Amino acid sequence: MKKTLLLLGILLLTVGSAFAYSMPRWGMTAIDVYLPENQYSQLVRSSFDEWSNASGGRIRFRYASTRFASTNAPIKVVFLNEQTRYYLTQSQRSETTGYFTNMDQGFISKATLTIYEKNRFDEIPDPDQLRSEVLHEIGYILGLEKIFRDCGKEEQDASIMCIPSLSKDSSITDLDRASIVRKYDRSNDDIKQRKNHN
Repeated sequence: MKKTLLLLGILLLTVGSAFAYSMPRWGMTAIDVYLPENQYSQLVRSSFDEWSNASGGRIRFRYASTRFASTNAPIKVVFLNEQTRYYLTQSQRSETTGYFTNMDQGFISKATLTIYEKNRFDEIPDPDQLRSEVLHEIGYILGLEKIFRDCGKEEQDASIMCIPSLSKDSSITDLDRASIVRKYDRSNDDIKQRKNHN
């Protein structure tokens, strides 16, 4: 009996850990963003705000451009006045990259959004395309999965999380709103319980 209970406990722990790591999300509802002054700062800020609105206020962002924020804000936006690296893309879509780090038990604690001010052809990015890419990368650093297929054929499949070279969408869709609400539709108490349990 003890062996059975031990085995069951190990199985539940393994499944719970796998779920946590496959579904990363922020463990806070108000996230500080380091956003330095740049010609694209307003575009980036409005893109973060669009995700906040899509979540129904479940996640919010606070912006700062101070030196303190540059080292301490959980999300850091970096503008690089150079061409993007060729290896970052398999298409002409190449102006942004996003990644999250320090994921602990399924919770993201740091993320970086890098925006290259020139593509690999030494051209400045088209503002509409750049906005689409920034929305895509923000969705990723919030914990939504990237979609590696053509998901714009059917309206219900439309998502900003499609790889931009395959996407026909330039703004957050109904599917994206449902995804972000589902991911963050948990109370702070639930988040604390999951952290303490792990």
